[in-house]
Amino acid sequence: MSEIHILTANQMRLAEQSSISAGISAFTLMERAGHAAAIAVLNHMPDYGRVVIVAGPGNNGGDGFAAAYFLRQRRIPVTVVTLVPVDALTGHSKAHADKARDAGAKIREACSEHCLMELGRWLLRAVMVVDAVFGTGLSRPLQGRMREVVERINQSDRLVLSVDIASGVCPDTGAILGAAVNADFTLPIAATKWGHWLNSGRDYTGGLLDVADIGIDNAAIREAWVQSCGRIDKNDVFCVNSASVITDHFLGAAWPQRRRLSHKGCYGHVWIFGGSAGFTGAPQLTGLGAYAAGAGLASIVCPDDVWPVIAAASLEVMAHPESKADWHGADALVIGPGWGKAQASLLSSLIESDKAMVIDADALNIVADSRSLQQKLAARKQVTVMTPHPGEAARLLGVNVEDVQHDRKKSILALTTRYACWVVLKGSETLIASPQKDIYLNPFGSAQLAIAGSGDVLAGMIGAQLARANGGETSPGILISAAVALHGKAGEDGGWYLAGELAKVVAEMRQRIEQSGKTH
Repeated sequence: MSEIHILTANQMRLAEQSSISAGISAFTLMERAGHAAAIAVLNHMPDYGRVVIVAGPGNNGGDGFAAAYFLRQRRIPVTVVTLVPVDALTGHSKAHADKARDAGAKIREACSEHCLMELGRWLLRAVMVVDAVFGTGLSRPLQGRMREVVERINQSDRLVLSVDIASGVCPDTGAILGAAVNADFTLPIAATKWGHWLNSGRDYTGGLLDVADIGIDNAAIREAWVQSCGRIDKNDVFCVNSASVITDHFLGAAWPQRRRLSHKGCYGHVWIFGGSAGFTGAPQLTGLGAYAAGAGLASIVCPDDVWPVIAAASLEVMAHPESKADWHGADALVIGPGWGKAQASLLSSLIESDKAMVIDADALNIVADSRSLQQKLAARKQVTVMTPHPGEAARLLGVNVEDVQHDRKKSILALTTRYACWVVLKGSETLIASPQKDIYLNPFGSAQLAIAGSGDVLAGMIGAQLARANGGETSPGILISAAVALHGKAGEDGGWYLAGELAKVVAEMRQRIEQSGKTH
């Protein structure tokens, strides 16, 4: 399966160092990055004309000089506006600057307030601008001249390609460091960065192009993940086993073509514990989500006093009062939708069962308030998935919502560490993480999903995946991630505005995947 890796800035540096130790020179890595940037420019420039490359003081600037050389090989007029004096360039950046000049690129300095006029003059002449100012090398807010450089690029009204990451976007969190280049396209080098996906970073990235292969292989990237776990500065450690973006390949693996002789028992029985006075719709939506994702059977267990309401409203999803429900033949449980917070005793007994389970909604809040339930949950051996939104995640961690959202990737690892289970941290770019610290990022979805009931549908979909996983060869990571991705893809479609309608869109997409391997 093709993987799209995600790295922090430090992990990227470690991967580069590992590749250099393996025999690839730093000069060659820079040359390949420049060549990839030049190809991206040629593929996206709106017309023949001058390309202006704004080069910063570090390796990202060196990539820009290397790109200038390759553009000149195609006879493209190029001006490199360098933000450091040419005489101050050293090492590989200096070598690539010399190559670019020898190939006919104009090199102009914009190294002072006065010289910013030089930048403005060349931006007016450009048909396309290449941002090679900072890349992943920026760690503090932009101020003074550098901030003005970014603002002038944004005011130029020219198509902008950022090399690796838009300058001013924090590569680790996606936060905007004072100001950031508002790129039309971004070319990630060797791997994507967290800043491409999280917070405001995705808005400034523009179209994220395919990752440029510069010779840093999977082994170097995996070694970087391992090495980043052993850093001495524990405040900056981001320790993962892997981090990748969910792709369409996950969907095909999760929903293969159905066997002709299969029956409903082949696709699992999901039992949903939920519902309370005033909240009878949530477990029904969860049942629809389970069916939409392909479950063979779905049943609701609800308090006796609301059972008549739920049973009367549910045609496809079976409903049972708590006092009479025999759920022990379940393949997976979904616990919490519309449940209320008075079910701690029942939740405790369910956690003690040997069933794979999804813990959602009110069940999460019960866990957050009970140390004994937290200990039981962390001791479970079966697959357990928690599905908090940021508010629930904050309660589970004992922090503020702002703390969770500031660095979602660290927040989800804190949850998996504390509760020793799978976590789906919902929100824009939902994250999925395993107890072994494998993280999957969901790039699909839209603001249409910000509606009551959409999370209930997702909980049912994940429950269906766990029910189908019994005895299967597909890993929980693929199954859970595929459910999140399909939910997101359905959310991007128009023609629905109620969560029940969302479940129908999910079902239609899932059926197409099973029939053709594609959602459309």
